[in-house]
Amino acid sequence: MSSTPDFKQLPTGAVAFPEPSAVFVADQQGLARHLHPLLSIDASKVNPEWSGQLHLLSPLEPYEGLVGELTEDWELHSELLKTNWIGFTLENGRYRLCGDPRYFFLDEGNTQLHEGGPDLQQELLEHYAEQQAAFEANRQFYREHGHLARTDWGSDPVEFIDTLGGELDARANWVETVEFPMDVVEVDDDSGDSSVWPLSPAGRRFQHVLSVPGWHYRSAGADRIVMFYEPVDGLVLFTFDWS
Repeated sequence: MSSTPDFKQLPTGAVAFPEPSAVFVADQQGLARHLHPLLSIDASKVNPEWSGQLHLLSPLEPYEGLVGELTEDWELHSELLKTNWIGFTLENGRYRLCGDPRYFFLDEGNTQLHEGGPDLQQELLEHYAEQQAAFEANRQFYREHGHLARTDWGSDPVEFIDTLGGELDARANWVETVEFPMDVVEVDDDSGDSSVWPLSPAGRRFQHVLSVPGWHYRSAGADRIVMFYEPVDGLVLFTFDWS
């Protein structure tokens, strides 16, 4: 009988709190202001047919609401970059955003667009500063003690990963939060159970890589970060459950 993995232990081959230089392509290092790299994991741990490193990210935005919704009227979104969905292409093991970095409200390219909402901008700046401090405290704790903890709660270990691989329930909140192309398959007609896969622009299924609460790594974050991979085109996709 196989034992249940202890995800309070760092998975073999994984890197906690990887450096942005190992996560984002060279000309998009500025994404680290908006997206905290939490974990790099060997893709073969999810599927033995996969290879390379996949990187778990957590957006600092939002302070309230959904990531990306502050810019959804600015014609900056794309097929894989829309409210509550963030997509990347893999380039030599690093991420390139599938769209305009101004998707993030505080991106430096949006300076002229902030003039109409200084109060909102200030609230978000304060939120960024608080979450950056929390992230740095948890990262330092990990480096000193070897396990992940919410340092604002104490020193008890929390999981690096909640769920690794497998199919996902189509009744999850993120499925209905913002419209996105998906393949939903009924698993059991009697129970109503069904599984779901987001679809790439080419119509291929994104496969579930892992899920984890964002607040395991900071003092705030999504109730669940859900990470997907489409290996044919080398696409990584994130969505978020804020239930």
